[in-house]
Amino acid sequence: MTNAKEMRDTKVKDVPEEAGNTIREGAQNAANSMSEMVGDAKDRVTQWTTNATDAAKQAFDSTTSAAKNAFESTTDAAKQAMDTTAATMKDFGTEMTDVVKRYPIQAVLVGFGVGLLIGRTVRS
Repeated sequence: MTNAKEMRDTKVKDVPEEAGNTIREGAQNAANSMSEMVGDAKDRVTQWTTNATDAAKQAFDSTTSAAKNAFESTTDAAKQAMDTTAATMKDFGTEMTDVVKRYPIQAVLVGFGVGLLIGRTVRS
């Protein structure tokens, strides 16, 4: 009977130690799970941040490119308009010179008449 009592006492003594081991293992497993979850969350946040940065950079590059193209297009259109206007004015000047050479007396009279009209307008 002593032997049975010793076995029972040994088992009773082992219960708190086994419970402690079980709790310790559960806590370790929970800590490991939490560590994995935090690592996964960190990876997701890093990926989101990288994606957002890439999207912002791409939008900036696209906007910069569009602005550059618009500026170049406007510059080209302005140069073309200026060239066309210069050519038209040169043609007008050439034609007026030809008219004055062809009709010198009439040109002087027209100039005199325009001068009188301008003088009267300014004096009034």
